[in-house]
Amino acid sequence: MGQSRRILIIKPSSLGDIVHAFPMVEQILHHEPDARIDWVANSEFVPLVRRHPGIHRVLSFPRKEWGSPSFFSSLKNFINDLRTERYDYILDAQGLLRSALIARTALGKEIVGFSDAREGASFFYSRKIRIPRIPENSLHAVRKNLLLLESMGLPPDIRNVSVTYTEKDRMDLASLMSEEGFSGKEPYIVLHPGAKRSIKQWPSPYFSDLLTRLKSAFPHISLVLIGSHEDKALLSEIAGRTRAEPLILPGKIPIDLLPLFFSGALLYIGNDSGPLHLAVMSGTRTISFYGSSSPARTGPFGEPGMHMTLGDPVPCSPCGDFRRFCSHQSCLVGVTPEVVLDRALALIVTENMNIRKDAGEVVSRKSA
Repeated sequence: MGQSRRILIIKPSSLGDIVHAFPMVEQILHHEPDARIDWVANSEFVPLVRRHPGIHRVLSFPRKEWGSPSFFSSLKNFINDLRTERYDYILDAQGLLRSALIARTALGKEIVGFSDAREGASFFYSRKIRIPRIPENSLHAVRKNLLLLESMGLPPDIRNVSVTYTEKDRMDLASLMSEEGFSGKEPYIVLHPGAKRSIKQWPSPYFSDLLTRLKSAFPHISLVLIGSHEDKALLSEIAGRTRAEPLILPGKIPIDLLPLFFSGALLYIGNDSGPLHLAVMSGTRTISFYGSSSPARTGPFGEPGMHMTLGDPVPCSPCGDFRRFCSHQSCLVGVTPEVVLDRALALIVTENMNIRKDAGEVVSRKSA
């Protein structure tokens, strides 16, 4: 194809959205192994994006500094870095005015985005990709992002995503977990009760109930509650309602090491949020709760049979990604801890391990 092409992908946030855009990198490099791919990400997500072996350079957008005295200085540095390269294609996978302005500021031959981009962003594109009409607006975010590659003459095929870790990374994670009193030798289940918006949260008393049931079913499995620093009170509240004695890790694991931690888990249980998609990417089986949002659009995108999405199909669900409050949350309240335990047993027993029911022990097939 001649000289290798240079591509800039703009997907600054959020965590799950970034994971859903990663397959673009795999598809480009499958067809053009010498392509050079750079990525714009918000500063808090840069460590994770840097883990992707196919991404040459990650440009850190100082979104969190907005309103602080350092913002304009950081923005100037970002723009200077952005304009050190000339790109053949700039792919705006975010579709907002902010990302379109970043695309226009960069030096590129062609700026590609979606025709239905919000906030007037499509005005800045030199090529607009139309989204096919699909019943119930069910085009998954991964498939939608891949449509941007049509501008490069590439098919929107799906390929596995991977991030890389070294032996030192594994040792660092083991050391961090050891400091928290976790050896990592015993099987463990990860639970993530938080979400960016409360409307997406399965009720916290249900998580407490589920922890009790899981511990009763499998006393030799460790239970780990994770979340951000802001989730500390929530995690403590959930742990305080049960005798399951879960390990509580609010903001303890760096974002770029979360996939490595999830890869060792038997199961991940959580809401529709970014860590869920890291767990899917790591190859871990998942159970997730979808009520206000549609799993057809933003649900786990992985191997069939490994992921279950749960939600009560009430008439008002899904109600939209931008709704902030719901007085009843019938779509999630109707999913009981008993139902989740049943699904967890199905995933763990049939796929992951041999069960010694008489001893209440779980032995992974890798070690059996």
